[in-house]
Amino acid sequence: MTDACTKEINQAGHDIAGERIASAIASMRHHNKFRVPYFQALLAQARKQVADHKVEREIVRRPGNPMLRYAATAVASRVAETVICSTQEELNR
Repeated sequence: MTDACTKEINQAGHDIAGERIASAIASMRHHNKFRVPYFQALLAQARKQVADHKVEREIVRRPGNPMLRYAATAVASRVAETVICSTQEELNR
């Protein structure tokens, strides 16, 4: 396990590696699973997560999406649908 820690410190630097190692140890304690391959897998997973988060993206939501909760346009479209349905039912009678 010390070899994995040393490699991580040499690759990422002391500060970043310290955080990754601490979170890996916390995860091992939480799951009560103390194995070197598991520790190495946790470190590899932490490296991948940081690489994925480096790309900064802006979330763009299209207006009028009925799947968004509490969107004014979604509420308005639902009201319009109920009005159309109730009018059609009256015409069919």
